[in-house]
Amino acid sequence: MLSESLRQNAVQELDSVMENQESWVTVHAAEYKIGLGYPEGVKEAFLEEQRQRGSQSPYRIGIWRVLAQSDPALANEYLEKITKAFQDRQGTDRVHAAETMAKLGQNLNEWAPEATREVLAGPINSLYVYTLWSTLQGTASAAGVSALMDLALDRELGDLVRMQAAYALRNEGNITQWKELAAEARALPEGAMEKVYLLSAAYIHAPVSEKGGGTWKSIRDELLAYAKSPGKAERMEMAIALGKSGLPEDLPVLVELLENKYPPLEEGKRDNAIIKPEDQADIRATAAYGILTLERSQTYSLAFGDWLVVLCYLGGMLGIGYYFSKKNKNEKDYFLGGGKMNPVAVGLSLFATLLSSLSYLSYPGEMVKYGPVILSGILVFPLVYYVVGWFLIPKFMKLRVTSAYEILEINLGVSIRLLATFFFLSLRFLWMGTIIFITVHTAILAIFGFDSKYTLLISILLMGITIFYTTLGGLKAVVFTDVIQSGVLMGGAILTLLVVSYSLGSFTSWIPGEWLGHWGELKLGLDAMERLTIGNALLTTFIWYVASSGSDQMSIQRFLATENLHTARKTFGVSLLTNFVVQFLLGLVGLAVLAYFIEFPQYLNPGETVASHADQLFPKFILVGLPVGISGLVAAGILAAAMSSLSSGLNSTSSVISEDLIKRFTKNYKAPKNQMSRVRNLSFFVGIFALFLSVLISKVEGNLYDVIVKVVNLFVSPLFVLFFMALFVPFATARGTFVGGLLSVAVAVAISFYKIMGIEVLFILPVSLIVGMVSGSIFSYFDHWLLGNKETMAKRSREAAIFKASRESQQ
Repeated sequence: MLSESLRQNAVQELDSVMENQESWVTVHAAEYKIGLGYPEGVKEAFLEEQRQRGSQSPYRIGIWRVLAQSDPALANEYLEKITKAFQDRQGTDRVHAAETMAKLGQNLNEWAPEATREVLAGPINSLYVYTLWSTLQGTASAAGVSALMDLALDRELGDLVRMQAAYALRNEGNITQWKELAAEARALPEGAMEKVYLLSAAYIHAPVSEKGGGTWKSIRDELLAYAKSPGKAERMEMAIALGKSGLPEDLPVLVELLENKYPPLEEGKRDNAIIKPEDQADIRATAAYGILTLERSQTYSLAFGDWLVVLCYLGGMLGIGYYFSKKNKNEKDYFLGGGKMNPVAVGLSLFATLLSSLSYLSYPGEMVKYGPVILSGILVFPLVYYVVGWFLIPKFMKLRVTSAYEILEINLGVSIRLLATFFFLSLRFLWMGTIIFITVHTAILAIFGFDSKYTLLISILLMGITIFYTTLGGLKAVVFTDVIQSGVLMGGAILTLLVVSYSLGSFTSWIPGEWLGHWGELKLGLDAMERLTIGNALLTTFIWYVASSGSDQMSIQRFLATENLHTARKTFGVSLLTNFVVQFLLGLVGLAVLAYFIEFPQYLNPGETVASHADQLFPKFILVGLPVGISGLVAAGILAAAMSSLSSGLNSTSSVISEDLIKRFTKNYKAPKNQMSRVRNLSFFVGIFALFLSVLISKVEGNLYDVIVKVVNLFVSPLFVLFFMALFVPFATARGTFVGGLLSVAVAVAISFYKIMGIEVLFILPVSLIVGMVSGSIFSYFDHWLLGNKETMAKRSREAAIFKASRESQQ
């Protein structure tokens, strides 16, 4: 939308105002720069301001507000200073402190609950309005928004209070009463202090469907008239409104304000009518902000060539399913691919399964927001390979079972097998539901430009295609498509790196030269109270891979699909090596898209920053950064990752339900004449249930990574606890193992949703694993040696031997 020269002029104006003006004018310019993604020089300038004027009230609040935004590592330090100013009942800058906390998205109920309750129980004034506004942050309180609306429309209140309430509403979301605000504004006389703020709030919150209508047009006409207003505030508010919700044809008005083309106002129209030089600078900076914000309202979409690539890909998946449907003759073919599949292909399939679209979307976002710490996790892969390959896989390969949980029955009895079945099904149903939810909400809606009202329809289509080719082709179709999709994933990551390198000038230009401020402090050791350290990354990565490989039907199923122990190890090695390469690539993708949007912040939407919208940068880059055709290929890669994981989930959960539930609890079970029809129908109903869960998962609070960790990792450690007890604890009993498994789940839920003892959500895996293993071992010890369970153990050993011999004879 903007020419490069106009964009540069606007940025230079912000720099000039921040460097050459004083007090609140510099605060406004600095905040505009930060909000637009041009933070260069802000931190240094305001550290100097703090040294020179940090004790001046109320200007000190503005200094702290800017530093809290420009220096994330010390943000809490500045927020505490602002909170203390708010709590000072005799202070001269309490109002500024309350306003600042609201602008920074901080809830004073959390920072200063007693002072907040006191203010909200007192008189309605400026302090009351801004304190009320602050309490809305992080809550989306409908009652709070309604209270602000009442203040803005109450003619019994003073002009200042109404103006401030309208100003707060302008900055909030989900305001539906825009017509009431507009009607109140039009009823006010010219010159009323609150009029322009009511108009601005109404204009910004008018839905897109209303643009062009009579009410909206009248609001716009009245706002445009403020271009020559005798007051600075009116011009600035108009510029912000046009920037946030204007049209391309509003650009000339903003350019005229930027270039100060309107002549000085005539004397006599208002006291001090001629706008002072510093006020003119404030207007120019706000006009620059409006121009750069308006540019960001531009929408991007896939081109025809991109759509063609995506459609061809989806058609190919359906064709593969149909082809392999002709190859399956029985359940073993369907669930295990005949037991003689190529280990390299199966390894790539295992990689594609574990590296779902959740990882493909969240891994670059994690790198953007928290830095390279997450990459350190791959350093533990050699140890993972040794532990899984030499301690777990040999035990699995001794028994050629269809369901991994038959192993638990051999060692611990039916009750533990059923508990494992419950854990696994819970894990995979939640996992599949999360994949659908995240893929649709984070990628498909953003990349393909669909309206959110079509979310359910898109989810049904995504799952429907996956169900079709999975239920037709079985594991052979899953593995074959996974191999293709592995190539698409890696190709998409490599193409992204190449395009960013070309855009920025070299292969090293996107590698940061220093540790970025929003990444936080780099820490090495283990700390359950810290979100991410090097030690935490190593520990959680090790536990996740060992636990998933040693208890998940989707992993064990692929080991059993190979011929022998050697090929099973090779399968796991291929999977792990591919994971190493792709996770490293995705980490580099995170750095690349971070550098891209730092260099070209104009592609971010208004209010977005690289830190606050880290998860959305990769999907957005696919639209704005890649050439036609390549965008479609990478978009297909994300669909590939989702469908790869969903297809594996469908196949594995169907296998467990068939072997562990239907056959066990169906009296006098006889295999139906048309076995393939039954297992296909089972996979179909599994997919439908996962689709239903995706709707419920949309209610889980938190960002992308939080939702994934909270929902998907709940049952990973508890499930492995059962296998650990069965395979490595000689005195394990069913009752002791049962207790350990349940306690492990309880701890995982407590950390995920209640943050018990302040433990960070990423520590779900190690803490719940330790609790499960220790408690299971202790209870088993008491059960085995002190509660007289020796006879039961001996009986179970005899039953296990008979069961084992029976299974081996069948094979």
